[in-house]
Amino acid sequence: MALRLKAEYVNGALRPLEPLDLREGTVVTLSIEGENHIEGRVHSALEIADRLRQYAPPETWDNMPTDSAENVDHYLYGHPKEDT
Repeated sequence: MALRLKAEYVNGALRPLEPLDLREGTVVTLSIEGENHIEGRVHSALEIADRLRQYAPPETWDNMPTDSAENVDHYLYGHPKEDT
């Protein structure tokens, strides 16, 4: 059964904004979608990228292209590379 609803995070717990048709003690799996707020502030895209970078193995960054800004269409859509 899939159910999509909104909830509010209050005092360390998620509180549904509408009644749930579940028996007491039912175990559920949650998928969290929400605004980019942590500790009461909005994080920049650079801060988010830095946090995500920490999850990739270090050797991943050695293989990243250095011309991605100039050749964005190549990496996104397969267009021929621009001469840099």
